[in-house]
Amino acid sequence: MILVAGLGITGQSVIQYLQHEDKPCIGFDTRQGFSVVKLQKEYPKVKFYTENLPENVIAQITQIILSPGISTKEAWLTKFLGIPIIGDIELFAQNAKQPIVSITGSNGKSTVTSLVAQVLTEAGYLVGMGGNIGVPALNLLVDDNNYDIFVLELSSFQLETTNSLHSKSATILNICEDHMDRYNSLEDYKQAKMRIFQQAELIVLPEFDKDNYTQKAGTYFGGEGLFLAGKEIMPVTEMALQGEHHLLNAQATVALTSVFNILATSYKKVFKKFKGLEHRTQVVAFKNGVKWINDSKGTNVGATLAAIKSLASKDANIILIAGGVGKESDFSPLKSVVNKHCKYSFLFGRDASLIQQEISGKNTIVTTLSEAVNLAKNMAKEGDTVLFSPACASFDQFKNYIERGEAFKKSVKEVLSV
Repeated sequence: MILVAGLGITGQSVIQYLQHEDKPCIGFDTRQGFSVVKLQKEYPKVKFYTENLPENVIAQITQIILSPGISTKEAWLTKFLGIPIIGDIELFAQNAKQPIVSITGSNGKSTVTSLVAQVLTEAGYLVGMGGNIGVPALNLLVDDNNYDIFVLELSSFQLETTNSLHSKSATILNICEDHMDRYNSLEDYKQAKMRIFQQAELIVLPEFDKDNYTQKAGTYFGGEGLFLAGKEIMPVTEMALQGEHHLLNAQATVALTSVFNILATSYKKVFKKFKGLEHRTQVVAFKNGVKWINDSKGTNVGATLAAIKSLASKDANIILIAGGVGKESDFSPLKSVVNKHCKYSFLFGRDASLIQQEISGKNTIVTTLSEAVNLAKNMAKEGDTVLFSPACASFDQFKNYIERGEAFKKSVKEVLSV
């Protein structure tokens, strides 16, 4: 009997897939008070349990499919010694028939996943995009589309339980400290990411960081310009998004899709019109000469550093709003960049004081995001940029980064009366 552990979006996609394949399973969620009423109605053949599993049920389990939010080191799993534990991506890898492009990294993976999917679509392929972005990967195997290629964004959590992923091309875009509340060290986190290369046909790595990886890459991305087979695709100045990290994302996209038959015109069309993802350095307002940027997806220090650098000018004209749950990250790398480019910082959330201890420059700790927005509005002058880039997770005050980003946009709209 298969135990599906974790009944969030991913766990539900696993149950849906197993039911589609007529494979019996049991659903389980460790959360206290979690309601399975709706799930029981939707899947009447499946038995659901919460908080604890009865001993007679434990004895029936021959395989566990673990949701990525559950660590393989959790104590309750010791009752299943010797029982195989996999994740939804492993199940997907075992059953997908089409080529897979796999993308991970601490930052930029959603953007590159979207760019790769758009380029392949422009080139005429029917693309199934999912994983850690959009729909769960297994949903792509049971919908009505006959996909040519799958493009997957993968988190380190998903890769921990993945062994059979055979990618046509795969990349780690970058590594910076993240999820240190789950991993013993940065090296431990990196090794989880490295699992994406186990059976990859083409390994794609950043030129600027290649010495940090033991694998020999099939190709690197980085440097100046945007090239395909040695020929310039287009002048970088024609890209819709300007800045070093946007160029790196485009270069990674070209490298990942180099294994397919893509004409330069497909890249040009996509790069000229792609204006980024919501909640990722997204301009949400421009009034009285002040630009307001929503980077709620900046959930770690590396993301916030990239956001600040992409908006930096010779004047320290950035008002930074940051804070939330730091996931035991080291905030000290923010110090020099914030000191150089930020005129002021408003910090909120559970770990605001930890950020304050590490950054230099003027700052104030506030209670809520809306309070920070109000104070930033009063301080901002013509030519300033208010950047909301938390460098933290959201779950102290919000359900996820999307809800947090929407709250920021709503607060900006209210204070600006737009």
